[in-house]
Amino acid sequence: MTADIEVVQFNDPRLQHLTEAGYVVVGESWGARLRLSDPPDLSVLSAAVVAATEQGFLIEELDPGWAPQVTALEALNHADYPFTPATSVPHRDESDMRELWKSGYRLFGAITDGQLAAVSVIGLTATRAETEFTSVHRSYRLRGLAVAVKAASITALADEGVRIFGTGGAQINAGSIRMNEHLGYAIEERWLSLTMSQ
Repeated sequence: MTADIEVVQFNDPRLQHLTEAGYVVVGESWGARLRLSDPPDLSVLSAAVVAATEQGFLIEELDPGWAPQVTALEALNHADYPFTPATSVPHRDESDMRELWKSGYRLFGAITDGQLAAVSVIGLTATRAETEFTSVHRSYRLRGLAVAVKAASITALADEGVRIFGTGGAQINAGSIRMNEHLGYAIEERWLSLTMSQ
């Protein structure tokens, strides 16, 4: 049985009514936007990619041939994603991954010796480009690869005229927040997940 979850923005007037009714916060999440100038200044993004390539990683867009490695990386990392009711990450098999490409998503990876070390997935909505997820192999964390693959994805779409980018995640994931702020994202939405206290 799944608990009844209410997800509201932290400044929503319903929040007070929910807490007075006995609801408690069980998760916090956020949404952020990167708004590029026109023409855009991509120097920070370029520097992030260069920093990874100087460590010997190849940063490039991935074709569907990488689906097995993306699937394996996500399976390895699934338990590491911070969970909130508003930011749950689905288990994806290889057919789900291939569907990302078919649906128009673009995937950017960090590769070393033919192996995928990191990936970032981005897609277009009506108003912006939105990052679906960014993932780094445990053996290669804290080397700037998440920043690099995300920067590569932003640069590619910026070169095609996109100027507004969105992303989000769990409040508990401080590393993700720092990484996105480094790239120029600003948090514009904060969400609280609440359920009735037992």
